Amino acid sequence: MVTIFAFLELEQISADFEIEHFLKGLSYNTEIYNLLKKNKKRPSFIILPEWRMYKNFPWQIWAVGWLAIFKAVIWLSTSPNCPIPVLNTLTIKFLVCMVPFIIFGIGVWNLRKWAVWGLILLCITDLVFFIIFQEALGCIMGNHFWLLTVTLMLFNGPLGSVLILITAPSLLKHSGKNNFDIVSSTK
Repeated sequence: MVTIFAFLELEQISADFEIEHFLKGLSYNTEIYNLLKKNKKRPSFIILPEWRMYKNFPWQIWAVGWLAIFKAVIWLSTSPNCPIPVLNTLTIKFLVCMVPFIIFGIGVWNLRKWAVWGLILLCITDLVFFIIFQEALGCIMGNHFWLLTVTLMLFNGPLGSVLILITAPSLLKHSGKNNFDIVSSTK
């Protein structure tokens, strides 16, 4: 009987120790969190930041990040039916814009002002390209099913650039903020 009580007492001491250790760790993590928030240190550039999935993360930033990434890679899966000189021009345009769209899209998720301004300039350049090379717009639209045409206009054509430019004020409003402000508003 004494052995059972000793065992139960030992279990209670072990549980108390674990709880105390957990609380110390929790307070330690809270102190680090508060220190980082107080110093306004921002995490480094993260490719898929977890805060973009929080429910209070601005949806415009989330959507523009994906739109920019899709604008960079969707063209790889299409094969426009157009004359070779226009096809070469489109290929050069997409190759030149591919890496900047990916970097600026991820930068927008990281709430970087330079990424927002870069994305704005890239979208303006994209629109100017389609104004100068109007036959390229016809190649992107093609004679496809209407849903495919709208999708291609959104990701490969000027429609996506216009949507990004429409959201520019919201992007500028939220960029430059500390990521911890978004994290703390969701907990």
